[in-house]
Amino acid sequence: MKRRVFIKIGTSFLLSMMFPLRLLAANSKVNAVDNFWASIPLSTGRMKELNMAGGDGFQYVHALAYAPSKPNIAYLSTDQSGVWRSTDGGKSWAPKFRGFFAYGARSIAVDPYNPETVIAAGFLGYDRQRGMKYPKRYQGIILTTDGGESWKMVRRTDFFKQVSKGDLILFQPPTNERGLQSRCLRVWCASASEGLLESRDGGESWHQTQCHDTEIHDMALSMDREGAILLASRKGLFRYLNDTMTPIGAGLPAPPRSIGNSPAAPQFVYAAMGKKGVAVSEDYGKSFRKLPSAYLWSTDITDIYVSPVNAKKIYIRADKSGQPPCSSDDGGYTWKKPGSIDPENVLGKPGFYFSSPFAPHPTKPETCLHVTNGRARIIRTENGGESWHFSGSGFTGARMVDIIFLAPGRMIFCLTDHGLWETRDNCLTFREVRTPRIDGAKSVSSASARGKHIVMGFGQWGKKGLLVSHNYGKSFSETSQLRDRFYFVCFHPTISELVYAGPFLSVNGGSTWRRMSQTARALSTDGKTLYAIWEATGKQCEILSSIDHGESYRPRVKLDIPERAILDIKITPRGVVLLATTRGVYRIEEQSAAHRDYRHGLRRDFFGTMYTQCINYAPDNPDLVFAGRRALGYGNGNGVFMSIDNGKIWREANFNLSPGMTVFSIKFDPFASFVYIGTSYGTYRMGYREKPQALI
Repeated sequence: MKRRVFIKIGTSFLLSMMFPLRLLAANSKVNAVDNFWASIPLSTGRMKELNMAGGDGFQYVHALAYAPSKPNIAYLSTDQSGVWRSTDGGKSWAPKFRGFFAYGARSIAVDPYNPETVIAAGFLGYDRQRGMKYPKRYQGIILTTDGGESWKMVRRTDFFKQVSKGDLILFQPPTNERGLQSRCLRVWCASASEGLLESRDGGESWHQTQCHDTEIHDMALSMDREGAILLASRKGLFRYLNDTMTPIGAGLPAPPRSIGNSPAAPQFVYAAMGKKGVAVSEDYGKSFRKLPSAYLWSTDITDIYVSPVNAKKIYIRADKSGQPPCSSDDGGYTWKKPGSIDPENVLGKPGFYFSSPFAPHPTKPETCLHVTNGRARIIRTENGGESWHFSGSGFTGARMVDIIFLAPGRMIFCLTDHGLWETRDNCLTFREVRTPRIDGAKSVSSASARGKHIVMGFGQWGKKGLLVSHNYGKSFSETSQLRDRFYFVCFHPTISELVYAGPFLSVNGGSTWRRMSQTARALSTDGKTLYAIWEATGKQCEILSSIDHGESYRPRVKLDIPERAILDIKITPRGVVLLATTRGVYRIEEQSAAHRDYRHGLRRDFFGTMYTQCINYAPDNPDLVFAGRRALGYGNGNGVFMSIDNGKIWREANFNLSPGMTVFSIKFDPFASFVYIGTSYGTYRMGYREKPQALI
């Protein structure tokens, strides 16, 4: 029996709570797993020294917002992990994913009267060109009235990724009734497919206006006239009032990327104009003049925010400059860079790169939230931007695609986008592993280790090169001339330096490679049989097997699905082939293939699909199998499912997580009884029992 090196969180549960009655009769094993998924933030050692809970971020943040009526509550939204909520002023965060089936939200707005009412612009997280390739994309206006505990789609419409992070949703309280209502009824929304939308019932229903501009990227209240709003678009700056679009902004040298103003001095309107700098208006946006600053002319200023209680306090951020946020105390005439970023040294590298939103505090002009998009770390200032401190505990998004288990408690997490992170204390703390980039990127597809050798697919999202270490990961070299997606990388279990990587094979631990006749997709546990897939027709494929290390293959079984539909393959010790496919799970035993889907407990997702991204089994109990769900091109999948009879009958296993979650990977610790799942909400793990207790 292997000994745990970490105390499991959660308690055992009754079989009747886990499995349908038909499974009780089919299998008497119970209490196979804990019923709790524990979040694994990539906390640094310094975070632990300071008793910080830690949070890695790593998901592109598109919006930050305080609740104006209760600023200890704040919200953020990302491109791939929905909406998160803070109840301590933005110091720590928790996901609000139940019922939120869009990938993420391009913009969010909090009702000025009610901190529990939030409207989100749900989207796939893609720009217009890529997003339009998915005709069944789940995008639209999504509403919660209970602080994110539940969400509902109130209008299907489009939103896409934009360079600036301006507001696409705007509450407009009546000026003569501020503070007298429990909910703000009039709301505006800038759709990328319908133009400007309006709601008169707090966001419950929407109608199109006379503004059909689908390229609006920021909005603000125009405080000179009741009911007027300002619209920043690729076409310029406009005032919208009584169904009429009026061009304004005389003197602007370029269309504004974003705009900002403040109720404290509503005549002042500021415009970020990319490489044209910043301009200011003193007549509610009718005319502008450029603000002088050499710094502003050298960067692409995309985001500008103004304190709601001090119109002279401004925050700006540039896109793809590597520059930190800057602030002004005098209305933009002078600017200051921070004196310090992360003075506690908990982040290592903050990761400033992409444009990023701010959230100025509703009542404290010196307090503001920001994010370091690039690594998406939430930071906070309480001295007007002089210093910024880590403020992202609980906000996790490191999408784990593989784990290299080196020893008990020692493992390397392999991430999408953000390279390698090693822990030597069983996930209590992590450090980033220094590696070269391949094609300028550090995205991992699959990895394997044996002895001192480590090999992984590494580089861009598509075709990658190989990254190799011969000293337990202390240093790495790149093999960038070999190109493949490298979904499968695996060392042979008994021949120490034999390793397969997609269509390539190495007999010296990854030092040199040769191409095989087929692309390897799986290896039997004894190493005797290598598996590949051959596309027979556009609608059929064949599973091939080789017993001579890929020199030759023979047909194993034919399937009525295309090769591209097979996303993951695992081979159990008894030789059962488990396939995760876009149509569910297939079990191949001997020469027979059995399709397992909603009829066997793999419930359809919110969109009606059976898309199954990954599958894996416990090494010490192959009957215990987990499958992760995805809904590519729609929205979020329905989480994780489990089987205790080697994949024949299934049951949802989300427990404390949401069914509205995509699972990209499933890994088992060979040294301890834990299963890990990789999601856009970060990595989670759960304990399981090697030999589930028998039904009494």
